[in-house]
Amino acid sequence: MALLDWILVSISLLIVFAAAAYTRQFVKSVADFVAAGRVAGRYLICSARGESLSGVTNTVSRFQQFMVAGFVLTWWETLATPVTILIGITGFVIYRYRQTRAMTLGQFFEMRYSRNFRLFMGILGFLAGLLNYGIFPGVASRFFVYFLGLPESIPLGSHFHIPTYMCVMALYLMCAIAMMVAGGQITLILTDCIEGLLSHLIYVVIAIAIFFTVSWAHMHETMLSRPAGHSMVNPFDAGQVSDFNAWYVLMTLCLGIYGTLAWQIGHGFNSAARTPHEARMATVLEKWRTYARVVMLVLLAVAAVTFAENDAYKVAAKPVHDVLDKITNKQIRSQMEVAVSLRYLLPVGIKGLFAVIMFLGLMAGDSSHLLSWGGIFIQDVVLPFRKTPLSQAAHMKILRLAVIGVALFGFTFSSLFFLGQQIALWFAITMGIVTAGAGAAIIGGLYWKIGTTAGASTAVLTGASLSLIGIIGKQMNPNFPLNGTQAAFAAMLISASLYAIVSYLTCKQPHNMDKLLNRGIYAVQSDQASGAPKLKRFSLGAILGFNDDFTRRDKFVSAAMFFWSMFWVLVVGIGSAWNLYRPWPKEIWINYWMVTGIALPLVIAVITLVWFSIGAWGDLKYFFTTLKTMKRDASDDGTVRKDDNEELRGKDSVSSRIHA
Repeated sequence: MALLDWILVSISLLIVFAAAAYTRQFVKSVADFVAAGRVAGRYLICSARGESLSGVTNTVSRFQQFMVAGFVLTWWETLATPVTILIGITGFVIYRYRQTRAMTLGQFFEMRYSRNFRLFMGILGFLAGLLNYGIFPGVASRFFVYFLGLPESIPLGSHFHIPTYMCVMALYLMCAIAMMVAGGQITLILTDCIEGLLSHLIYVVIAIAIFFTVSWAHMHETMLSRPAGHSMVNPFDAGQVSDFNAWYVLMTLCLGIYGTLAWQIGHGFNSAARTPHEARMATVLEKWRTYARVVMLVLLAVAAVTFAENDAYKVAAKPVHDVLDKITNKQIRSQMEVAVSLRYLLPVGIKGLFAVIMFLGLMAGDSSHLLSWGGIFIQDVVLPFRKTPLSQAAHMKILRLAVIGVALFGFTFSSLFFLGQQIALWFAITMGIVTAGAGAAIIGGLYWKIGTTAGASTAVLTGASLSLIGIIGKQMNPNFPLNGTQAAFAAMLISASLYAIVSYLTCKQPHNMDKLLNRGIYAVQSDQASGAPKLKRFSLGAILGFNDDFTRRDKFVSAAMFFWSMFWVLVVGIGSAWNLYRPWPKEIWINYWMVTGIALPLVIAVITLVWFSIGAWGDLKYFFTTLKTMKRDASDDGTVRKDDNEELRGKDSVSSRIHA
C-alpha cells in the first residue's frame, strides 16, 4: 500500500485504541464487564453488534459464496427476509430473554432448568465456540498476507522460516487482548460502535469509487459469461450450483429462527440493552444497516471477478493469476481470490479505505469472540463449581485471563488445523453442536411452562452428537453425503422433536414464568419502558407485535422495514412465476440486479448513515452519563441464588403458580 493508505489505517486504529483506553475508568463491576451495565441504547447496540459480525473471516466467507453463486443466492434470500424482520419486530426470544435479566445464556439455563444443565451447556457452548472461532485468526491473517503482498514466510536464521500469517496472528491478537482486558463489554460496545460508524461511511465511499475503477459494461459482460447451469444472475439457470442454492437459504432460515440466541457469540450485546424494548428495536435497526455492507461487498466481489476474468484486464490481472497459481491448497485459494484481485485492482486511497474496514472488522469480530467465549467459560463453567462467590476484583481478573486463553487457543488451532470445506459450511456445523439442541431448550424454556430439564438434556445431547458426526464425517471423507448446513438441519429436526416428547412425558410441576420473566409482582421497574403490553386482536399491530413500548416512530420504522421486505417478496414471487412461464433474457436479469442489488441499497446506505450517526451520538451521551452516576449491585454477577431457583420451580405462593 502507498503512504496515504497506511496513514488512513493508522488514524482509524489510533481512534479505536484511544476509545478503548478511555473506557477502563467506567468498569467497576462484573455487570459492567459482562453486560456494559445494561444501559446501552438501540443505536449503540445496532452499530456495535453489526460491526462485530463483519469480521474478516465473515467477509471472506461472503466473498466465497458470491464467487460460487453470484446474485442467485440473493434472489432466494429475499423470500426469507420478511420472516427474519418479523422475528426482530416481535422480539421473538430476545425480548423475553432480556426480561429474565440473565447475563449469559447459561445463567438463563440454570434459572429455567438446573445448575447441572447450565454447567453442561456452558462446557458444550464454550467448546463449540472455540472450534468455530479456531479458524478465524488463520483466515484473517492469510487475507492480510495476500492483500498486502507480504512474503509467505520470514527467515529466522539460515535454515528456519516462520510463516508470515502466524506473525500477523500474534500481532493482532495481542491488540485485541489489550482492548478487551481494558473494559470488557463496555470497551467492546464503544469501540465497535465507532468502528461501525466509520465503516458505514467507508462502505458508501468504496461502493461509489468502484464504478470509477471498473466499468459496469465489463462487469455486465463478466457476470453473463458463466456456462449454462452456473449463472451468477439468473436463479433459474443455476441448477448446477452446489451448496449455495435455494435449499441452502431455506435451511439457513429455519436454523436461524430456531437458533435465535442459541449461538452465544456477542451475548453481551443481548444483555446490554437498557430495556427489553431497546434490545428488540436494535435488532430491527440492524436490518436497515445491513444494506450498506451488502452493497459494498457485492460491488467488490463483482469488480474482483471482472478484473480477474475479463479480457479487458488481461495484462493488469496477470499478477493476480501468478499469485493464485502458487497456492496449492484449494480452500485457501478460494478464500484468497478476492483479496489478491483487490490488491492489484484498487487505487491508492480506496485501497487504504478498504484496508481500514478490514482492520476494524478484524478487531471488532475477534474481540467479540474473545470476550464471548472467555466470559462463557468463567460464568457458565467455572462459577457453577464454586460454593462461595468471588469478589468483584477477583471475578473480573479471571474474566480477563479467560480472554487471553481464548486468544492463545485461536492462535494454536489456526496454526495446526486444515479446513476441508467452505467457511460458511464450517460455521453451520460447528454452530449446530450447540444450536441443534439449545434452540429447543431456549424457545421451550421461554414460551412453554412444561418444558423440562430431561427434555432439554435429551435435545442437546442428540443435537451435539449428530453435529459431531457431521464434522468428523466431512473431515475424514470429502464425499460425506451431507454438507455442514444439511447436517445441522437434520440435527435440529430430531432434537426439537425429542425435546417436545420428553418434556411432555416428564413434566410434574409447571414453571413459574412470571418469576422467570420478571412480570407481575416480580416486575423490575427500570426494565419497564411505558407500561404493560396491550394488544388488539386481528390488528396490524398485533401481527407485528406492537405494544405500549412502541412509540409512533418505532411503529413507523418497524412497519416500514416489514412492508419493504414484503414488497420484494412480491417481486420475487411474480418474477419466479413469470420465469417458469416465459424466462427473462440475461439482459433483464443483469439490469434487475443493477437496480435492486446495487442502486437501491446504495441510496438506503446513505440515508441510514446519517440516521444512525445521529442516533448513536445520543445513545453514547446517555451511556457514559449513566455509567458515571449509576449505583452498582455487587450481587449482580451472573450467579443464581438458591432461593430464586426455589421460587422459579413453583415453591412460592399459590397465586403465583396459578398466574403462571
